[in-house]
Amino acid sequence: MAAVRRESITRLGTNGAAGQAWQWALAGTCPSPVTGRPGPGSPPPHAELIAEAKTADGQTFPASQRIYDTDPQIAAARRVLEWLASNTDEIPLPAGGRGRFVGARDDYARPDQVIREVLSWAQFGLGAGDLPTPMDPLFATRPWQWNASWMDAAWLRGTRDMLAWVAGDRDTAPLSGEIAHLPPLAAATIEYGSAYDVLEQGRPGGQPVQPATYPPPQYGEAVQATCDWLSGALTSPPADRHGHGAYSGCRERDVPCRCTVAGGCVGSDCAACAYSRCALAQAAV
Repeated sequence: MAAVRRESITRLGTNGAAGQAWQWALAGTCPSPVTGRPGPGSPPPHAELIAEAKTADGQTFPASQRIYDTDPQIAAARRVLEWLASNTDEIPLPAGGRGRFVGARDDYARPDQVIREVLSWAQFGLGAGDLPTPMDPLFATRPWQWNASWMDAAWLRGTRDMLAWVAGDRDTAPLSGEIAHLPPLAAATIEYGSAYDVLEQGRPGGQPVQPATYPPPQYGEAVQATCDWLSGALTSPPADRHGHGAYSGCRERDVPCRCTVAGGCVGSDCAACAYSRCALAQAAV
């Protein structure tokens, strides 16, 4: 944290809202950086950090909702507060090698070994259950009527392809077709924009489902979620340790898991997996 703070002050200075955010959050000896409330004279509690970061125009927004500011100093202050509150892993510094603060390359918030670990989880999930090939053409045009396992498989495909590209296992971006070996985060962000046409298929106001042109919409959702996780905007990975995606994930996916040590899922004997698909399937046997 100290190294990030020093770099933040070096790049952004101490006089603006970003510098004020550090002083308010760590000491409480100045007015709050977003709302301008008097400093309490001591570090504010976690709830106040989140509330300050999520207040705009007199309104407090949910912790998961992103706020876009026209003032770059206020935007930087929000990033500092959310990072200190562990509401995001996005390192609160301008682009340019910020990944080095967490042992990652470029501006990624995830080290390569962590990226590869989550990639292996997605591959494991697809090995356990993928989309049928070939798929009935009628079913292919109705992706929002699929069962959870099919939607999860489409999601895991997007996760796998995005992580494989970032990890260097493939040189072609999954949606834009950009050629890059070990692409920087800025290139990965292009995939985020390319995913909109994919994920809007079949939604109200969106475009029709086009199986011959695009992968399923859940694939596009996963590409965006994976980009957000790689940048640190999302704290939970797009696939969990049991190969589950967004549509059939573990209920306690962020609880420390003992299954890896045990050599496989131990179901209800593990606090992280007691309500997961794995445990429920074991209980039904």
